Formats: sequence, structure tokens, C-alpha cells
Amino acid sequence: MSKAIPIILGAVSVLLVAAVLAVELAMVVPAVQAGGPLGAGEAEERNAISVTGEGRIYAEPDMAQIVIGVESRAPTAKEAARRNSEDMNEVMAALEEMGIAKEDVQTVDYSIRAEMYYPEDEPPRVVAYVVNNAVQVKMRDLDRVGDFLDEATQAGANNIYGITFTIEDPRPFQEQARELAVADARSKAEQLAETADVGLGDLLSVSEYIIGGPVYVERAALAEGIGGGGPPISPGQLEIVVQVGMSYEIVQ
Repeated sequence: MSKAIPIILGAVSVLLVAAVLAVELAMVVPAVQAGGPLGAGEAEERNAISVTGEGRIYAEPDMAQIVIGVESRAPTAKEAARRNSEDMNEVMAALEEMGIAKEDVQTVDYSIRAEMYYPEDEPPRVVAYVVNNAVQVKMRDLDRVGDFLDEATQAGANNIYGITFTIEDPRPFQEQARELAVADARSKAEQLAETADVGLGDLLSVSEYIIGGPVYVERAALAEGIGGGGPPISPGQLEIVVQVGMSYEIVQ
């Protein structure tokens, strides 16, 4: 009889836990079916007009970012590094003579690698060591970009990776594009509301996306004309695009 009492008490405890879970489930399920958070969100989507507006501004760049470098080869890594250091010092001196400020020159790559030869039926061997040193230069006088490339290559730069034309402070142009985007979105929402024969209520949400980037000149384009008075470089225009998403309440 003493063994039966714990068994009976255990069974009663299980039944009590099951009853509590059943009550909690019964309280949760009706709340979802009656329109909890999911129902409210769906209703909000059904009672809103969502549109996307776009503003587009074209502006002339005022800064060029140019990546140039020196590549050196030698039988040993030490000799390759020494040659590279000497040639790079000549390039840096030329930049200083051109009036490029030290804070506008930044090292973006320095690497040493072994150049391997793989003969048949023989172990691979090192034939040379290659040192690369590259710097990014900021130029604000865009009329001198071609002359800069010519003088840099004459000073010893044998790698021209490309030019990025950009705007140093794009915020004023982004603000103009943003105003156009908001006006475009508002116009679309009003047209949709009029077509659907409903009223346009309060603004429910706004989101923004800034699109557009710098114009990039490929290395092949830079190679033409170097050594002959500077290549012709045209910065063109930058396209600054702002998109906004806006949702308005629908009123009857």
C-alpha cells in the first residue's frame, strides 16, 4: 500500500500539469484568431498605400583618387625590396614637387611574392622575387590629372591601377535628390489614391536608399598617351540617386 501512494500522487501531478497547459493554450489560440499582432499588421497593410519615389541629380566631380605603384623584380627578396624602395622614393619626391600634400598620399598595398618556375621532372624553383608598393593619391585639381600621370610614370611608377572621380562632400547634392524623391513619392501616392477613389491620410513610414557611385576609368584607358604630354582624362559627371519608400494611411 505504501508503494501505491507515490504512484497515485505522481499521476495526479501529471494530470494537473496537463490541465494547466490546456488552459494556457486555450487562452493563446483565441487571442491569435481574434486578431493579435499578426491580424493588426495585416490590417495595417490593407489600409495603406505604399510607393517608391526617386530623385536624380547630376554633378561634376571635384576630386580624383588615383592609385599608382612601383613593381620591382630581383633574384633575391632583399634586392627586390631595395630597388622598390629606391624607385618609390623617386615617385614620392615627384609627388611632393607637384604640390601633392602628404596627407593626400596613402599606402594601399605592399607585397612580396616569389615568382616560381615549374620544369618537368624537376622540383619547382624560385626565379625571382617581386615587390609591389602602391599608393592612393587624392587630387583636387582635375585639370592636372593627365600631367600627374605622365610625371609619375617618368619618376618610376610602372603600375597605374585606375582613377576614381568623386565628390568630396556629396551631402548638398544628396539633399537636392532627396527633395525630388519625396515629391515624386507624394505625387504617386496622390495619383493612386485618386484612381482608387480613396483619401490619403497620415504618413505612416518613410525609408531612404542612396544610389550612385563614382565614375571609374579602366587601366587600359589610362595607358594611352602616357609619356606623350599626359593622357586625355575626362571626369564626366556623377549621378547621385536617392530613392525613398513612403506609406500613407487610406481614409474613406
